[in-house]
Amino acid sequence: MIKKPILVIEHCEPNLSEWLMLEYKHSVKIWGKNTVFTSVTDKKTINILKTIAKTEKKNVKELLNNKKCIILDPQSKKTLKTNDFTNLYAIIIGGILGYEKPKGRTKKLISDKYKFETRNIGKIQLTIDGAVFITKEIASGKKLEEIEIAYELEIAHDSIHSTVLPFGYPIVNNKPIITPGLLEYVKKDIDFK
Repeated sequence: MIKKPILVIEHCEPNLSEWLMLEYKHSVKIWGKNTVFTSVTDKKTINILKTIAKTEKKNVKELLNNKKCIILDPQSKKTLKTNDFTNLYAIIIGGILGYEKPKGRTKKLISDKYKFETRNIGKIQLTIDGAVFITKEIASGKKLEEIEIAYELEIAHDSIHSTVLPFGYPIVNNKPIITPGLLEYVKKDIDFK
């Protein structure tokens, strides 16, 4: 049995939005107590995040120098496999909210900066918690191609209006793994009158 590494979420967003916090909470729930947030410099954000997981002002390089680590980067040429977890100290995921079209921010903000090995988990842009879920599945022995992933999610508001979330969502038992609270968050400020 492969020992599950530390999950490190490198906090890259300037603000801790409600959406980001929902994804962070779900990520910690999926991975468990062995989760650390890094590069959290704002005191208010530190105080909020430390209620759900260990939180560090240090960046991943300062915290994990000389340890065996892998950064999940969609632009990596190598795909994450179960044997990558052998003697792995930490898996690093960007705390980055996506755009409709990916902008390569993981590479710019994390991979190029810290120079750890990189792996992808497919070409689809994933949510943070979706990436954590898929990573956990691969750590548990699944191959990426065995994990079903939806290319986007459409949330119906009524018979006419909907919101399309252009991100990948893992599918389990024919249902997408959606961040708890996200549907309510997306719907709450919409008024079609």
